[in-house]
Amino acid sequence: MLDKDTLSQLKQLKQNIEDSKEYAVGIVKGTQRKFGFVMLDDGREIFINPDEMQKVFPGDKVKILITTKQENKDAKAKVSGTLEKLIDSPLKEFTGRYIVKGKGHFVEPDVPNLKRWIFIPPQARLNAKPNDFIRCRINRHPYPQAKPQAKITEVIGAADKVGIETDYVVSKFQLEPAWPDNWKSSLIEVNTNDREDLTALPFLTIDAASTMDMDDALFVKNTEQGWQLQVAIADPSAMIAVDSELDKLARQRAISTYMAGRPVSMLPEELANHLCSLTPNTTRPALVCQMEADQQGKIISYKIIEAMISSKAKLSYRDVSAFLDQDGVDESLADCNNHKDTLLALKALSAALRSQRQEHNLVIPNRQEYRLVLNAQRKIDHIEPIKKTSAHQLIEECMIAANRCAANMLDGQGIFISHPGFRSERLADVKKLAEEQLSLTDIDFSTPQGYQKLMKSIDDDKLEFPLRPVLSRLLERSRLSAEVLPHYGMGLDKYTTFTSPIRKYSDLTVHRLLKSKIKLSKTAAVKAEDLAIMQQGQDNSRQARYQMEQWLKCQFMQPLIGQTFMGTISQINSNGFTVRLDDHLIEGFVETRLLQQKYSFDPMRLRLTSKSQTIELNQAIEVVVKEVDSNARSIRYTLPEPVN
Repeated sequence: MLDKDTLSQLKQLKQNIEDSKEYAVGIVKGTQRKFGFVMLDDGREIFINPDEMQKVFPGDKVKILITTKQENKDAKAKVSGTLEKLIDSPLKEFTGRYIVKGKGHFVEPDVPNLKRWIFIPPQARLNAKPNDFIRCRINRHPYPQAKPQAKITEVIGAADKVGIETDYVVSKFQLEPAWPDNWKSSLIEVNTNDREDLTALPFLTIDAASTMDMDDALFVKNTEQGWQLQVAIADPSAMIAVDSELDKLARQRAISTYMAGRPVSMLPEELANHLCSLTPNTTRPALVCQMEADQQGKIISYKIIEAMISSKAKLSYRDVSAFLDQDGVDESLADCNNHKDTLLALKALSAALRSQRQEHNLVIPNRQEYRLVLNAQRKIDHIEPIKKTSAHQLIEECMIAANRCAANMLDGQGIFISHPGFRSERLADVKKLAEEQLSLTDIDFSTPQGYQKLMKSIDDDKLEFPLRPVLSRLLERSRLSAEVLPHYGMGLDKYTTFTSPIRKYSDLTVHRLLKSKIKLSKTAAVKAEDLAIMQQGQDNSRQARYQMEQWLKCQFMQPLIGQTFMGTISQINSNGFTVRLDDHLIEGFVETRLLQQKYSFDPMRLRLTSKSQTIELNQAIEVVVKEVDSNARSIRYTLPEPVN
């Protein structure tokens, strides 16, 4: 029998052993293999072996015991750990594919770095069939027994269902939450008493012929100084109560997603396409930016008011551009002829606005965009470039002018669009390229002024090196911001948008902020969590559209495996390069490690070099379609075999 001193010593020894252990809290990171890591706040990556990884999902917040030096040759981390506690698991719902193997029924999750099937018990299968696409909810976490279970909440459809690609991404990214049955009863009655009556003015709308959710209408007239421009923007905030159920769902969607064959509106269709839309000869509430511009296109005064307007016509981009390109002499375009003076004034004004921006700010050439044209089965018939017409440019200049006025009126409190220029870690490369290609020295390219000077110094026609495309790939992405930050890409010290409130929740929010300024009432600060929801919604929309289009492109390219095409290099990194086919306009990746020659990568010039070949952006090249994986949404090209 142990005496009290011995028991005390054993207790102290046990405490000393416990005190010597190192515990930490971190986030689980999955990999393409079966092992994983826990990312700690101090930057350390703690290796988790395959058995431990079976107990958690990527993204889980866990407490771990940091144990020994890692002996596994596959591991990158220096130390390993074991799981002590599951703190939180953000993975609640997800989409995937229904798998039946023997007597087992599983879902193959469509979740990054979650490379395992999850069991679905008999009572949770919802009559799904093998290979159906499904949406599931986790009903048993794998911690600690490593036996997770899921429940099917929606059968999205079979692989051969018409439009399954769009239906799937809509469910995956939750782009279309159900509207409450009583959403109409929650609408506010428009108060016309505080609004100026501008219904007599001949506003007109220019948009795509098929567009129903029309956000804007224009009125312009010549003045002694130059022009008076009025940009009327539909005002859904006049009808939607802040924090109502309808408002919260619109905030969750964040933006309308225009996918080929199926647009997903941010607002209920009746509200977006009818009650709010600036349809011709219908009185609608609007925010109107009234601007005075001089002959040089400088905005010399402005004010934004609440008004009622009635657009007098809807004209298509195609007709307006045809009319303007002929200086208004095409008498066959009757609708345009009815508004000839307005259209010609808009043409002259937009040219002056653009010239003003080119001189004092930045007008960067737009990157070419493309549109998928689908057939009756909602598969790709062909892909075509989107051509920006003179009518598009006219609308763009008017909207930018109005948005700049809105940014000024917000007076530092609201939602702004920031573009911070070059990524900080690439500034040294930018400096070397500027000196090498343009002989620019002693300029700080991290400042708006330095960035603007660099961009204005580029003459694409005189440079053999693709400097502008290279620099464009060293840029940060523009983001929403609650504070005033420069927009480098436009050469502006501040910028916002309020011109698409039917389609973007951030613009709807800016409407509310502007109306607070108009009424001289206290402006509520934009909550960080609301801004994060809007940004995440916009990011989800972009990802959904990309994944849907990539899926369709994979199906289109499948029969073309083994065929040779000419293309143009559009992206380059250390692993290879992306080529866009000239014929079909579909991109695929060429992995250099699988090629016969060895290539070295120049990260500054985005250039790959072998003994016999140099790969640069915008270069023409011949490729062979090598591999298409619809499940992974992956298209791979390779180079043709050399002729002996």
